[in-house]
Amino acid sequence: MNKRTICNPVNINYQYQGWYFSRESADPAVVLYKDEYYLFASHGSGYWISSDLADWKFIPVDLEKQPEFNLFAPAVTVVGDRMYLTHSQGGCVLYSDNPRDPDSWVNIGQIYEWHDPAFLFDDDGYVYVYEGLNRDHPLHVSKLDPNDNMRVVEGPIDIFSADPSTRGFERLGDFNELESPSPTLEGGWVNKIGGRYYLTYAVPGTEFSTYADGCAVSDSPMGPFIYCENSPAVYKATGFMRGAGHGCLFADRNGNLWKMDTVSISRNHIFERRLCLFPSKIGKNGLLYTNTYRGDYPMIVPHDTADPFSEADAGWHLLSYGRTMRASSVLDADHAPEYAADENMKTWWSAVSGNAGEWLEMDLGKTYDVCSLQINFADQDVENVHGRGHGFSWQYLAEISEDGETWTVLIDRRNSNDDLSHEYFQMADEIKFRYIRITNHGAVPAGGKFAVSGIRIFGPASGAAPESAPVFRGVRCDDPRNAEISWDGIPGAEGYIIRFGINPDELYNHWQVIGETSACLRCLTVGVTYYMTVDAYNENGIVRGTEILSV
Repeated sequence: MNKRTICNPVNINYQYQGWYFSRESADPAVVLYKDEYYLFASHGSGYWISSDLADWKFIPVDLEKQPEFNLFAPAVTVVGDRMYLTHSQGGCVLYSDNPRDPDSWVNIGQIYEWHDPAFLFDDDGYVYVYEGLNRDHPLHVSKLDPNDNMRVVEGPIDIFSADPSTRGFERLGDFNELESPSPTLEGGWVNKIGGRYYLTYAVPGTEFSTYADGCAVSDSPMGPFIYCENSPAVYKATGFMRGAGHGCLFADRNGNLWKMDTVSISRNHIFERRLCLFPSKIGKNGLLYTNTYRGDYPMIVPHDTADPFSEADAGWHLLSYGRTMRASSVLDADHAPEYAADENMKTWWSAVSGNAGEWLEMDLGKTYDVCSLQINFADQDVENVHGRGHGFSWQYLAEISEDGETWTVLIDRRNSNDDLSHEYFQMADEIKFRYIRITNHGAVPAGGKFAVSGIRIFGPASGAAPESAPVFRGVRCDDPRNAEISWDGIPGAEGYIIRFGINPDELYNHWQVIGETSACLRCLTVGVTYYMTVDAYNENGIVRGTEILSV
């Protein structure tokens, strides 16, 4: 295994927020500056730096000196050797000529009252700010002069509005099933690519699995922006990690496009959120696409592949879905051990305490070759804490066994000082085991109970993939924002993935189904023809659908 891999959600130290009783990082803004990537996020109390988009180093900021870093929704751009930063909630504009130094930021004041801003530095020497956060009003743009302390030259001008009556994915709900209230239109972000301006915007609301980014394009930074019919351009409403909206599109050092967005948990609080990273590209007819297919499976480190959009998937399969679980204790029926193997980060097992010695065990059913694993912790009954510097860390031992009696240490984090709630581990070589047990050995962060939302085990194919992809049926509903898809079950299939799009050879959106043989897609645009196919998969592989149906 010579490929280095990562796995969503992004494995950083997510910060506890006052009154949330949980963690948050959201609304990410990434910029490449002097060959390093800088990541800013809501309520971060600092920011992160990476050389490879895989390993992130946190840089704390003194909030007494720079309270702006405790606001929502950052925006960032680079003008020459100077980095400019602002935030939502009417944030001020800051700049730094040496952002590796957290004390180097200079505050030039508030330009005007904006929310969910995004910066674009254009070839004409001006900075454009795109902003807006509202259920009833459009996004706006203003032209700013960076040579005059970001003085407003023109604007704000309305540029784009939501239209859930014709765009199904803009409706609220975990299945886009709600007709009211209006969606929250937010998180605009603009990139200039090939002389065109691409606006991504977030709907319908951060708390939903269907949190997504639509796209519109313009020939001018001031608009008008025309809706792209392949929207949503970023959509991941199913699988372990759900929701992918309000983020940023950026190019890496090799010129490849990436989308970093916000993941919804929203169980302890509406703003309980994480970050995700997906490869993107400009496809046919200048349309923006993001590849979220198996987007929460192991992915090759961004700089280690020439074509991330097509080649990022490491090719390993999930071995842990629906496996037999045992635990030292169970808080209640809503937090049973099985919830740590159900491929849903919004559910979790919890012990009755956070005491050392609480454990969770998974039986894979047989011995497998394992390439990597991900341990995802959850916040259960945590105290009302805020910020960083509390000395929190997950301290635990991961042991493996082939017979359930003799155990070998696989991962020893008993003395860890890292506060990482989505730890991903890649084995140096494939390792065999049937059982895995995670045991708590320290104080649970924020005084919570020992809780796990997912033990996820990945490995190569060791048996037969499903017999075939299913023959399926699809029909547009009376409400043309919806389509019903159904098929007969395939022997050996664990689940199915509907792939769909507006071009038959660009089926980049998807909907994953486990335990069912039908689905209702409610994310379509009125008046647009869609093409669909259905894949079948199990722990040994994927059989891609070859039949393409127009709906």
